[in-house]
Amino acid sequence: MSLRPEIQAQLDGLADMLAHWVARVRHPAQFWPQFETLAAEILEQCAPTERDHVRARILDMLGRHGLEPPPGHDGQSLS
Repeated sequence: MSLRPEIQAQLDGLADMLAHWVARVRHPAQFWPQFETLAAEILEQCAPTERDHVRARILDMLGRHGLEPPPGHDGQSLS
């Protein structure tokens, strides 16, 4: 599926930041709220037809870093 350029750019930015976050954040409790907020902001801008694809891309992005949302942080924004 082809995404609008602005959505694609935001996903690319989130992916670029993810590696740095994972390396620098001392505790996962600091990471998840920030990540979910940014992911939710991207999802809010999506057309209904884009949301499932963008969610899948975000979950794949997390999976490539060995991450999955912990209990309590699997909000509507990602699952």
